Amino acid sequence: MRPGAKFLHSLFEVTHVEFQTYDIFNHKLLFSSGVVQQLLGYTPEEYQSLSDDFYKNILYPGDLKTVQDTIDKLLHAKDGQVVEMTVRLLKHNGDYIWVYSRQMIYEKDPVNHICSIIREVEDVTQLIELQDELKAKVDQLKVVSYKNSHLLRSPVASIIGLVDMVEEHGITSEHNRQILSYLKDAIMKLDEVIHQINDAARVD
Repeated sequence: MRPGAKFLHSLFEVTHVEFQTYDIFNHKLLFSSGVVQQLLGYTPEEYQSLSDDFYKNILYPGDLKTVQDTIDKLLHAKDGQVVEMTVRLLKHNGDYIWVYSRQMIYEKDPVNHICSIIREVEDVTQLIELQDELKAKVDQLKVVSYKNSHLLRSPVASIIGLVDMVEEHGITSEHNRQILSYLKDAIMKLDEVIHQINDAARVD
């Protein structure tokens, strides 16, 4: 361990930055400053037991590849290079939260078996939920845009054409009354599309 590492261990224990020593070869946590385990609500003993196989037991299954890629990047990173990662982790109460981390290797042995990692960790669940909500609203706007640019164009063009015909010939015959019937039908279609647009654009 580098000179002063013991001091760093003590320092990280009282900060929001996680410091870990992890046995890459045996997939075993050797030391944690406790930030992540407190964030997730586990006791030190529980967090230690859950650290095997790169936290597979508390990692959301779909994020396993993200963790594997991050480990590979860390092992091949240059000195001081920061690697970012966002994954879902299981809290003690059974809920998953999104955790964003920035990490870099502090020290490693010659064969890359044991690595000391400095990691800044933040719960970004609310941020990601907000992003998902915003995406849903953007999708709604895309639907509105499509309906405005495509579905409205046809009935509006029909109304304009029919009105022009009425203006040219006047309402003096059965033929013109039929034109007005077509006009009414086009207006009804337009009204239906407007309702569809209003439903798609409604913000609860």
